[in-house]
Amino acid sequence: MAKDHKRGPARWKLFFAVLILFCAAAACIFTFHGKLLNGKAAEKPLSSSSAASVPVKKEASSQQPAKDETKHLVSVPFISQEEKLPSGCELISSMMLLKYYGQTTTADEIMRRTPKSTLLAADGNVYGMSPNQAFIGNPYSPDGLGCYSPVITAVVDSYFWDAGKMEAVNLTGTSLDKLARDYIAKNSPVIVWATVNMEKPGQGQSWILADTNKSFQWISGEHCLVMVGYDQENYYFNDPADPTGVKSYKKSLAEERYQDLGKQAVAVRPVSSVTA
Repeated sequence: MAKDHKRGPARWKLFFAVLILFCAAAACIFTFHGKLLNGKAAEKPLSSSSAASVPVKKEASSQQPAKDETKHLVSVPFISQEEKLPSGCELISSMMLLKYYGQTTTADEIMRRTPKSTLLAADGNVYGMSPNQAFIGNPYSPDGLGCYSPVITAVVDSYFWDAGKMEAVNLTGTSLDKLARDYIAKNSPVIVWATVNMEKPGQGQSWILADTNKSFQWISGEHCLVMVGYDQENYYFNDPADPTGVKSYKKSLAEERYQDLGKQAVAVRPVSSVTA
């Protein structure tokens, strides 16, 4: 028993010595392997796919909305007919066109330059001049009728005689589409004939033309406006009967009413221009 008791402590010492050596070796191997791994990680750059994803707040776009290149408006001074010439939409439209070209005038002045005619009853008939020759009725009165493009062409043209650089041109027969392309797109407004609020026209007063003895039928609802713009769907007008000024109408409707009044139009152009 005494011999076995002596061997016990020796065995335990040997066991602890081996265990210490084993732990030391394991620690060295682990440290070396860790340094090796850290070295590879430092040498290899992170790819975009392996990098951590960081949410980025997007800044609000500072770009302005794209300009509508299909819309074109000419800035024409607006004049209302209400207090000046209640039935003289043709003359007020002429005043707007003249003012756009730097020609200032008044309602009284443009009236003096406009030929006028009244309707006279005789032998059971009514006689008068053609609206192609004169303004029919009194433009100062709501009961006045109006005039057509030849009269307005002559009146507007009279304002440019002295300078001799510009002239009024009668564009009757030209479609609104062509007027938009050839005049509005080049910042040249155009006086056009249509109806009030683009409503369906009716039959107005009739009379016998004094020079031809033929019957003439006035178109009820006749109205004159200044065409000032267009976009993909509409045409824009300075409407002398509307205090709000610029009004837009669907192209098809405006074209129809324009045709109802004979596709009458008047514009201003340089004297050297080729006749349209």
